[in-house]
Amino acid sequence: MAKWNPLALKLLMWFMGLLIVMGSGLGFIGGTFFDFDTWAGVSASVAGIAFGAGVMIAGFDPEGNVSWVRALILYAIFEVIYQVFNQITVSKFDIVPFLISIIVAAMLLWLYPNKSQLWMSTSNTMAHKA
Repeated sequence: MAKWNPLALKLLMWFMGLLIVMGSGLGFIGGTFFDFDTWAGVSASVAGIAFGAGVMIAGFDPEGNVSWVRALILYAIFEVIYQVFNQITVSKFDIVPFLISIIVAAMLLWLYPNKSQLWMSTSNTMAHKA
């Protein structure tokens, strides 16, 4: 099973990136009528597509792009928090993104080969510090 982990990690990141791109692209439909995100000078759907594309690209070499793996785990955590908050405040809960986020975060944590890299360290491995 362990020999398939690198491939599974790549496929997981690519798949989740694809889901984020697709969901953000579909967000253009709602953004056409209620474009609140542009009040801040951004387009949330475009940002989501860029993030999803970044995750997909990082999926080709997850070990070399640990920051993207961290970002995807953070996204999953935020999605879970968002769904719980939505349930508490407006009684709206979407089970699919909730479950996908939990499953993806757990799988990333399980499949990533060097788990210590996932946690931010205080030491700087750069050649020089600013």
